[in-house]
Amino acid sequence: MRKYLLTFIVAVSGLLSYAQSSYDLNEPFGFCTRSSRTDATNTYDITGGGCYTYPIPDSFTGKVTTLKSNGQDMKGTIQNAIKNNDVVILDGADGEFIVSSNIGITGYGKTIIGINNAIISTKWYVTDEIKKALNDAGVSKMSTSGGGGTLPNGQYVSEEAEYNTRKIIIEMTGDNSEDYRKSGCISLSNCQNIIIRNITFKGPGAIDVGGYDLISCTGSKNCWVDHCEFMDGMDGNFDITQKADFNTVSWCVFRYTDRSYMHQNTNLIGSSDSEATGFLNTTFVFNWWAAGCNQRMPMGRVGKIHMLNNYYSCSGASLCMNPRKNSEFLIEGNYFASSVKNCYRNNDATAVTWADNNVIANSSVTKPTSFGTTVTVPYSYNIATTADVPSEVQTNAGATLPYGDKSEETTGKTGSILWASLSNTNAEIATAINDFFTSTTMTLGSELELDGTQNISGVGTETKIKQKNVNATSASDDNAISFFVTTKSGYQFKATELSFTATRMGTDRGKLDIKWVDANGELPLANGVTPNRNNASTPYTEYSYNVSNNSGATEGTCSLVINIYELSFNNGSDNFKDVGFANVLIKGTVTESSTGISTPVMIKGDGSIYNLRGQKVDSSYKGIVIKNGKKYIQ
Repeated sequence: MRKYLLTFIVAVSGLLSYAQSSYDLNEPFGFCTRSSRTDATNTYDITGGGCYTYPIPDSFTGKVTTLKSNGQDMKGTIQNAIKNNDVVILDGADGEFIVSSNIGITGYGKTIIGINNAIISTKWYVTDEIKKALNDAGVSKMSTSGGGGTLPNGQYVSEEAEYNTRKIIIEMTGDNSEDYRKSGCISLSNCQNIIIRNITFKGPGAIDVGGYDLISCTGSKNCWVDHCEFMDGMDGNFDITQKADFNTVSWCVFRYTDRSYMHQNTNLIGSSDSEATGFLNTTFVFNWWAAGCNQRMPMGRVGKIHMLNNYYSCSGASLCMNPRKNSEFLIEGNYFASSVKNCYRNNDATAVTWADNNVIANSSVTKPTSFGTTVTVPYSYNIATTADVPSEVQTNAGATLPYGDKSEETTGKTGSILWASLSNTNAEIATAINDFFTSTTMTLGSELELDGTQNISGVGTETKIKQKNVNATSASDDNAISFFVTTKSGYQFKATELSFTATRMGTDRGKLDIKWVDANGELPLANGVTPNRNNASTPYTEYSYNVSNNSGATEGTCSLVINIYELSFNNGSDNFKDVGFANVLIKGTVTESSTGISTPVMIKGDGSIYNLRGQKVDSSYKGIVIKNGKKYIQ
């Protein structure tokens, strides 16, 4: 097998690090700390339930509870815990928290913190079968402003795309109630002093059905949402409407995967031009609008919106920032990647102050200009160097706070390794990563070769890979692309998330098998999947896999392996086709190698099988296991 050492691109990838960014204040900031949009002396002491860090300080006297997933619908359990406690800790050690619909939060003074990769995920999601039915009906090309009709359940829908989407799903599922439209995660309704930190919100996929958001904030004040990741919200990822006021969104990631079909409209501030004026004052600071985002980043009405040091890499987006009716935007130190062309459009805003320190990397894009009265905010702040924004945000935004069980509190280093392209570049690995890894490399099987690059709308540049002279019909080492991560002695690595984009170039042929391999064994992720063609309405497929519930951290080498087969023609002699790849991401946690074992308790062996994390598994589990106190490989 031939090795290609890939560039470790610091500007577009996160390094595993010991601490949060030096720009991260780790405390409430911006409008959530105010009670006036103009008077700096009108401050607000936002405390949530009384604390907002983990571990909970020993001095804290409020009511605290910790929840773990039971694998069932957790909506009621989480909602009751929030109602009856000041601080709720969601511990992701036992898997995702599944919810059938939004967790309702009302009242005053609550903190919700995620630890151990806590994920709140909707129970219902858009399946491949639903997307195929929508494609067969041509829904993605239908009108979103007229041409509707009456659904089989008697509901009238005015828009053609929404009408046909809902009709098709009713016909496929037989569910006239359409309860699936309630697939969201949290509803903040007329509450105040709420803090949410370090949680990933995983939605059903964006789809035009007039559904729920991952988080909806209506009429709520002085809320701080920090270090969270939002992916695949049905209607929006995080919308703030209906007299909500004095809120801050910081160090969050917004994105969409192939689970989404259309309506990737991520952040709405104000739901209509008739919103009451004087409200919706909001700070967005150090956030990342990433792959798949199409519009509303944010779209803002009425309020004073402060956009500070945010990063945009949403290639192919139709519109990023969109100041609208009665809004005032202060836009400073934001960075738009070169693949982002539609950065900004004003629609009847009152005033916009566009600072000179914003960077639009694409030189063909005309920079916006300020107009109206200079927009100011009633709090002091420092502006990060704009050139630092891409690396700082990609490294530290999202649910990356080092909050976990005590065995990992002092050693856990979380972050990402990203191969933005698969070019054959023998560049040295960035110095910082040498603290933990000896190498990050890609290998190509002997029957694969690089075949140039191609620009793909919504992704940017993909590197093309083709089969050579053999038409492989199944996965093998010879048709594998492997992305290796090898830890230095004294460190262990545990992957939590794996993702990449892929496109079939000018062909309906070609299949992919995907797996994760480490010292615990192989974890199959997908078999026989077929990426979208480059001439499809969405000319790529983003594959994303949460592997946080896989076995524990391991030393040595681990790898993401992608096999390509059934791509070339049977005669193996002409007209070879390609599969393009980009943004291969391995996200996880590095810990120092240590036993992490607490004081042992002697019990009689009962024949039960456990993985190396001490979690009980069944006989079908593959890898290293412990049975009656001894290690086995099965």
